[in-house]
Amino acid sequence: MKIDLSGIGIDYGVILPELVVVGTAIVVLFLDLMLPVSRRRWLPTVTVVGLLAALVASLPLWGQNRAAFGDTVVGDSLAAFFNVLLIVVSILTVLISPRFLRALDLDHGEYYILLLGATSGMMLLAAATSLMTIFLGIELLSISLYVLCGFARSAQRSQESALKYLLLGGFATGFLLYGMALIYGATGSTTLRGIAAFVGAGSGASGNVLLLLGIGFLSVGLAFKASAAPFHMWTPDVYEGAPTVVTTFMSVATKSAAFAAIGRVFIATFPSISARWYFPLALIAIFSLFIGNLVAIIEDNLKRMLAYSGIAHAGYILLGILPGTAAGFSASVFYIAAYAVMNFGAFAVLTAVGAGGEQTADINQWRGMFYRRPFLATVMTIFMLSLAGIPPTVGFFAKLFVFQALVNAQIWAPLVVAVVMTIVSFYYYLRVVVMMLATPDEAIAEKPRLGISTGWVLGAAALATIALGVFPTTVLDWASHAASLHF
Repeated sequence: MKIDLSGIGIDYGVILPELVVVGTAIVVLFLDLMLPVSRRRWLPTVTVVGLLAALVASLPLWGQNRAAFGDTVVGDSLAAFFNVLLIVVSILTVLISPRFLRALDLDHGEYYILLLGATSGMMLLAAATSLMTIFLGIELLSISLYVLCGFARSAQRSQESALKYLLLGGFATGFLLYGMALIYGATGSTTLRGIAAFVGAGSGASGNVLLLLGIGFLSVGLAFKASAAPFHMWTPDVYEGAPTVVTTFMSVATKSAAFAAIGRVFIATFPSISARWYFPLALIAIFSLFIGNLVAIIEDNLKRMLAYSGIAHAGYILLGILPGTAAGFSASVFYIAAYAVMNFGAFAVLTAVGAGGEQTADINQWRGMFYRRPFLATVMTIFMLSLAGIPPTVGFFAKLFVFQALVNAQIWAPLVVAVVMTIVSFYYYLRVVVMMLATPDEAIAEKPRLGISTGWVLGAAALATIALGVFPTTVLDWASHAASLHF
């Protein structure tokens, strides 16, 4: 029996970056099994080399629109943009990981394998143009992160965070799959191109209850991954309990991949029925802004405070989706890139402090940080100011572009809430800066030196936070090009 595969559209170049990352994970797995313990310190280097190769493989996708494998994945500018973003975040995570893992006696090869697995799932999610590949991408990244959250096997809080993430993640996956089933039942297609054709054909899609329910359930699953309220309950507990270096990675990468999928689903697939999904997404954005900013005010645990901050930023990113236009989505894509730089940097500072043996949880333990570790305090200040949206940092322009998109679309209520909540957020971000500037309560003890790779990562993140704030147009142009979705 001869099987005809000519209509499938096999194009391995489209998924070459993902294949390189998966191949690197397999290589690291075999090296971890075969190399003696004394030589396993080469594993981070092999991981970085593989990620750099995937980065190079992503560049040819820029400016393309290559659908492959039966319209289940696409190689386009959006996929290339998020591939580069996710790979850079993964490389920076690997660079700051060894010192932290050795300090906690967690320096095992499985860590890098799981990190690569999560990265490949996120990249697949960013390139997915089918309900099936969206599900596969989410599950691949989720399973890897479930294990990474519980990687500190002797820490009860780490195991608790992994269990909470697993149980709530499985619950959210049920909503996701049910929504996909309803959308397939309403449209007869699992590809986003086929669904978009059904919706755009004027076949009464705006009144199709089955389709609207499916979109609602699908939104729940995606909002869960994006840490958007009211589907955020896992976020502070998981961020607090997971090893800090894992939190650093997942706080940025998971949100980025989730919003790439949200953009494809709502901007490219359902633009003609935007009036139907506008109100639920607006409520999610407003809830995220309120809950994230208001609860962060009362948090004394810095990891939990940054978790609620991430919930609020998910609301800001969603604001760019509300107009249902490429211009609005480009503002969200720029915001994602800006958030990746500044939030990764903030958590990387926590990772560096934790690797030095200091406690990072309680904000009172940061008192006098400028006197103890001036470099870490300085870069942390830059990241806090950027997260608050204070110029000339990139966080200011990220909020400005999103607000501008709302003004152009004449969407006023969410805009007013966002402006007010931005002012509220100044309190808890500047509180960290004030605490670091306060006079220490005890004599300054000699602290361990900062690792070279960690220092370079923090310096690069701080420099990027300022440079992208002074010269934001280049990245905004890239974001605008990436956000020009079409099927």
